[in-house]
This record gives sequence, C-alpha cells and structure tokens, in this order.
Amino acid sequence: MFGVRRIRPGLVAICWAIAIMAGCTTSKSEQTPPAGGTSVTAPVRGEAAKFAFAPIEGVPVPVLQAMSNALNQQAVANRVNVVPASDPAAVYTVRGYLSAVAEGPNAKLVYVWDIVDRQGARLHRVTGQEIGGAFRNNDPWTGIGMTNITEAARKTMESLAAWVK
Repeated sequence: MFGVRRIRPGLVAICWAIAIMAGCTTSKSEQTPPAGGTSVTAPVRGEAAKFAFAPIEGVPVPVLQAMSNALNQQAVANRVNVVPASDPAAVYTVRGYLSAVAEGPNAKLVYVWDIVDRQGARLHRVTGQEIGGAFRNNDPWTGIGMTNITEAARKTMESLAAWVK
C-alpha cells in the first residue's frame, strides 16, 4: 500500500525516531494532564522551540514510514524545528500513540501526540481521528491510507507550529 520514498538527509530525525520499534516508557506525570486542561503556554517559543520525536511501537512499519515522511514534509511546510531524539538541543519530546480501530465497515486512524518537557511533564497534547476505508482480514490498519496519514501529519504540525508561535 505504501511505497518507500527517498528522505532528504536533513529530515531524517522523525524517520529514525518513529521507525525504531523500541519500547517507550511513560511515567505517571506524563499521563496526568496539566492543571486547567490539556495544554499550557509553550515555555520556549519561536526558533528556539526544537522538537524530538520519541519512538512509537505497535504500528506496522509501512504506516510508520508513511507517517514519518508526512511529518517531515509538514514540519518543513509549517516551519517546525525537528531534531534527532539524541540532540541535546531538543526542548520538547513528542511521544506519539497511533491506533487503527474499526468504525463500522471502515477503519479509523486515532492519533495522540503528547509534548513533554525535559523533565517529562506533559505541556501540550494534539489529538485527532481520520476515517479511513474498508479494512480486510479483521485488521483496521489495512483501511488506513496515505490521505489519512497526510491529514493527521498536517494537523499535528499545524498544532505544534501554533503552540510555539
């Protein structure tokens, strides 16, 4: 369903972080929303706001690759500074959770991105859903297409850009 495309060398940070299937751990503070809602004002804004993406697990590799490519493109389009996960200049870490679920005969892509500070406290959350197509073999991932992934990436990066503006 998804083809492998060349990624420009300067944009591999998201690709490496998302494509690695290593486990992520979360602490209780990351699960608890900040007081007063799911977002606080970005403490670091503008060009100084640098985001590193943590690995995601449990998602088919072709979907991870497609999401990585789409996030890279949208990061450039929205002027969001993304750095490798190992870069000490990263101010924020983005921890992503992707799921494909059945919505009647169709699949639905559900995404949650928690933006945490260096201490692991959640500062901002981006969530959304994209309705996909019919799925096969009781596997909702088969109903998630590039349009769904591109739209999720666009909304994610637009939200990050607006948050640090």
